Amino acid sequence: MIIRNGELDMDSKNEISTSIVPFLLLFLGAIIYGSFFSAQILALDLGVTPLGLAFWQGFLGALILIIFSLILREPPKFSWDHIRLYSSISLFAFSIPLIALSFAAPHVPPGILALILTLIPSLTYLFSFLAKLEKFNWLSTTGLAFGLAGVLIIVFRDTIMALIAGESNILSTSSVDGSFSGTWFIIALIAPLGYAASNVAVALMRPAEATTIQLSTGVLTFSIPILVVPMLLVDGFYFFENTDYKAFSAVLWAGITNIVIFVTLFEVVFRRGPVFFSQFNYITPAAALLWAYLIFSANVPPVVWVAIALMAIGLYLANRGTAANLQQK
Repeated sequence: MIIRNGELDMDSKNEISTSIVPFLLLFLGAIIYGSFFSAQILALDLGVTPLGLAFWQGFLGALILIIFSLILREPPKFSWDHIRLYSSISLFAFSIPLIALSFAAPHVPPGILALILTLIPSLTYLFSFLAKLEKFNWLSTTGLAFGLAGVLIIVFRDTIMALIAGESNILSTSSVDGSFSGTWFIIALIAPLGYAASNVAVALMRPAEATTIQLSTGVLTFSIPILVVPMLLVDGFYFFENTDYKAFSAVLWAGITNIVIFVTLFEVVFRRGPVFFSQFNYITPAAALLWAYLIFSANVPPVVWVAIALMAIGLYLANRGTAANLQQK
C-alpha cells in the first residue's frame, strides 16, 4: 500500500476494494439469506404446501431476475458452456441436496443435519485444493476452524448451557439426539457433497464473458423444471389454494432470498474463489437464529453470541487468507 500526497494510489484503492467488496457481499448476503428459514416457516404455517413452496419461490425468483436481466440488458446466454453450468448448479445446489435432506430429515435429528451442513466449507476447501484452485494457507485454515467452532456451539448450545447451569442430565437437554440411523446419516451426507461440488463447479465452469446476473437468472430458470415435476406428481398444480396474500408474501420473500444467495455465490466465487464463499455456511445459521428472534421472539441463548463472535473472527481470517493467495498468483 502506497500513500502519495496524503492519498492512496490506484493499486492500493483496488486492493482495498478487492478485499472489502467480497467480504461485505458474503456477510450481507448471509444475513439476508438467514431470513429464508423464517420465511419458510411462515409460508408453511399459512397453508402453503412444501412442494408448492419449493416451486413458487424458485419461479418467482427466476421471474424477478429475468425482468432485471432484461432491464440491465444482461439476459442469460444459452451456449453449451452456459447450459452446462446452469444444469450443473441446478442439480448440485438444488435438487440433489434437497432430495437427500428431505428423505433423511425424518430419520436424522435436526441438530445432526445442521452439523452435517457445516462440512461444506471443509469439503469445498478439499475439492478446491484437489482441483488446484486453492493453495494451502494457514489463515484460511484457521478461519475455517473458527467458523466450525462457532457452528458447533450453536448445534450443541443446549448441552453447553446445561453444563454452565451444572445440570447432571445433559443428554435430555441436548439439541442433538444420540440415536439415529447410520444409513440415513450417510444419505444426508450427499447434501454437503452437492453444495461443495457446486461451489467448485462455479469456479471451474464459469464462462469468461458471463455476468453474475446472467448466471443467477439462468440457474434459477433451469431449476423450475426440476421443481415443478415433484409438485405436479404430489400436489397437482398448486396455486395458493386456501391461502391469502400473507402466504404469497412469505413465498415471495423466500424467492428473493434465493436471488441473494445465487448473486452472492457467483460474485464472491468470481472475486475470491469457492473456499472463501463457503464461509457463507457459517454465517447463515447465526443469522437464522437472529431472524427467528426478531420475527418469532425465539430465545437466543447468550452462548450463541459467543458463536457469532467466533464466526466473525473466522470470516476475517479467511478474508485475509484468500487475499494473501490472490497476491501470490
